[in-house]
Amino acid sequence: MGDTRDLVLEVTNSTPMLVGWYSPELVDPQGLRATEVKGIWRWWARAVIGGALYDKCMLVGKSSDEILRKPTSDGEIESIRCLVGKILGLGYATREDAEASRFTLKIETLTQGLERRVRCASREEGYKRMELLSLGKGTMYYLPGVTFRITVDRIRSRYSDAENLAVKILVLALQLMGVGKGSRRGLGSLDLNSLDSRITIPSELRKLLDEVYNEARDIVKKYAKECPRINVKPCNERSLPPMPVMSKLTSKDVSVRANVNFNITSVYLIRDSSKDPREMFRDIHNFFVRSERCRKLHDNPECYDDLRNRHQAWILGLPRAQKGTGYEVTVKDIDRRASPIIVSCHSESNRFGSGVFVTFILSADWPIGMKWTGRGRDRGRNIIVNEARIISAMNTALEEFEKFVRKVVMKADYSLDRDRVWP
Repeated sequence: MGDTRDLVLEVTNSTPMLVGWYSPELVDPQGLRATEVKGIWRWWARAVIGGALYDKCMLVGKSSDEILRKPTSDGEIESIRCLVGKILGLGYATREDAEASRFTLKIETLTQGLERRVRCASREEGYKRMELLSLGKGTMYYLPGVTFRITVDRIRSRYSDAENLAVKILVLALQLMGVGKGSRRGLGSLDLNSLDSRITIPSELRKLLDEVYNEARDIVKKYAKECPRINVKPCNERSLPPMPVMSKLTSKDVSVRANVNFNITSVYLIRDSSKDPREMFRDIHNFFVRSERCRKLHDNPECYDDLRNRHQAWILGLPRAQKGTGYEVTVKDIDRRASPIIVSCHSESNRFGSGVFVTFILSADWPIGMKWTGRGRDRGRNIIVNEARIISAMNTALEEFEKFVRKVVMKADYSLDRDRVWP
């Protein structure tokens, strides 16, 4: 390995991978692109750094007419941009300054005959997210089993300890989220077959999560003076984080009256020695579609589960509307909010073990107003979002998900906490 080579990974997609091209129904013939990987790398870097700032009372956010709580544009956004772009080395641009990423990322396709790995998805595939993405017309995707080599080189260095953390965050990102379309629902999950790095990467996911979390706190403390907009704020009235973050705090640490205690961030591993993880993934992937949820829970595609009865299904992501029913955002200039529940699936060849990994992230960056419209006599209702409702909705989703998983693994006493990975 060369002196500047920080990381070499060989990865194989364990689930269908949809990487976009010039037309929505087609797949990029080059396979996995560096831009796809860089996107999730930066997303998780912001979540990790945001968690360190939030836990140290340096990320509070503010309310607006559209969003319940979001980072302040005059200080907190700049602080995160500085720490992620300048200190970790992932690149940034402001009115005053700019710097390109200090890392280069190269991807090679190792599987021969890649074109034979492409297939058109239809309803028979069983992945509802793929059907929704293609509007039921079918879309091209890569079958599981395509292997790529990802090489990360550090072309220059300014803050070596922070840059080492950035490398670890990339490995973490590839374990907890897929790439391409439907990545939050586990499509494009990549097994880490081999890893070669000049820095030490833990062999257990829990240890990697702990290292990333602790090192991020150290980096924020050490380099706060490099980002002058970072300020400690009062924590006596702590709110939910104004963006998705990786935090060890719980809703009990928040000044909100809620009947439940919920972790700001939770990572679970679902596995069953008698089942192929990819079989479980197909079911878990479909949890987010009510008809499939009802089919598994009640043997009937039409039911009123707790998320429906309590009008809380918006917590699974917005929009959630179809044929004039569902949840519609009623504030201006906002039409979607990504799901706070992230899924990935890995096979036995994965360095960090096999199973379905599910991450729940609790935050307050939701549209402040929405409308639910039902069918028939259900004329609809307006929903005003507040922090207590977010916590309650996430708790309902977790309880419903746990019941769903019991059906998948066919164990009446199954508990998600038994296989909690973090914290």
